[in-house]
Amino acid sequence: MSKEKYESLILLMLNFNTIFTSEFINFSPDLTNDAITPQLSKILNIVHMEGRITPSKLSKMMKIPISNMSRGINCLYSMDYIVKKQDQQDKRIIYLTLSQKGIEYITKVIYASQNDFWKRLSVLSDIEIEELISSFTKIQTTFIKMRELNKHK
Repeated sequence: MSKEKYESLILLMLNFNTIFTSEFINFSPDLTNDAITPQLSKILNIVHMEGRITPSKLSKMMKIPISNMSRGINCLYSMDYIVKKQDQQDKRIIYLTLSQKGIEYITKVIYASQNDFWKRLSVLSDIEIEELISSFTKIQTTFIKMRELNKHK
């Protein structure tokens, strides 16, 4: 691919990110309550999306020092929203997953916010919805492929 095509693709991706963030940032469930701060909400969302994640990877994804991340993780662990599981082969590695309480809490919040999502999308036609589904599916599979290919470099 030529340098111009790479530059064009990068510019389109950045523009898309800006538009998507401004229009649909509310699609990520707001899990804040009296005990869960916005940062803890982000941690819960990422653990939910990843299914299983190490504190180190979580720290890198959120661009937060591991020491600050540890405080957030321990807070969610003490409130029984996440579970820590030790790797069977390498006991130094800890994986974070949602606890049953965490799953129930996120499910409750997602169901409560679904009406807002539907209202936001209701202005689109069925054809536009199908096009979005197809486009996001293609983008997702392409990025997963790209991530996997870059792992082996």
